[in-house]
Amino acid sequence: MVTGAGRGLGRQIATMLVERGHHVLVTDVDDAAAQQAASELGERATALTLDVRDDAAVRAARDQIIAIAGRLDVWVNNAGVLFTGPAWEHDAQQRRLMLEVNAIGTMNGTLAAIESMRASGGGQIINIASLAGLTAVPGEGVYAASKHAVMGFSLSTMADLRAATVKDVHISCICPDGIWTPMLHDRLDDPGAALSFSGRLLQPHEVVTAVGKVLDEPRLVTALPGWRGAVVRFGDLFPALGLALTPFVVRQGERTQRRMRKQQQGRRRLGRR
Repeated sequence: MVTGAGRGLGRQIATMLVERGHHVLVTDVDDAAAQQAASELGERATALTLDVRDDAAVRAARDQIIAIAGRLDVWVNNAGVLFTGPAWEHDAQQRRLMLEVNAIGTMNGTLAAIESMRASGGGQIINIASLAGLTAVPGEGVYAASKHAVMGFSLSTMADLRAATVKDVHISCICPDGIWTPMLHDRLDDPGAALSFSGRLLQPHEVVTAVGKVLDEPRLVTALPGWRGAVVRFGDLFPALGLALTPFVVRQGERTQRRMRKQQQGRRRLGRR
């Protein structure tokens, strides 16, 4: 089961799971995207329109993949929404959408999966979080809050499982830096997204590889790249220092945005010749 699998990272994760022999329920709020992705993945993929905010719909999706495949082995909570800029520039609907999709949607999926996996002998839940779930991110405050919620919920629920002597259900968080997916494709002119461009942009296949490694050997938290994870954790230990250094990191992201804009413009000019 993969949420937000109609395009981008979710679609590539679904592809990897099909290649590993799983039957995958390709879910997305965009029905056309889900249908196209499942069609291209072949007979081991089934499309389903799903709004992860709807707990009943999420549980029905779980029941559907179990009916198809016989059991649920892997659940990937990937669906996400991003609006950039200071929180006071967002309207209430935008704030609520980010929190409900990114945080509540992940909670809905995780709990639906746990219910089935506890009854069937185990499984793995992969929650796609973000480095924004490990530190402050100016320009993405509400998004960062939603990803902090994902981290807090995932780690706390994992502890609850172990306290309940459940040893065969694993929850893992993948915390990538900025990924060059449709979520960022239209953000090159967006100053609020500068921090997402402050490091080397990850390609989706790098995150897919990390997901595969976690499936082979479960671990609680995987930061991508690892050195950036160490940096943001250090900044979180010393928040005043992190706040003071943030403008320098933002400027690096702005430089990357300018460079990528120029590259795009150059490719467009070549395409017109």
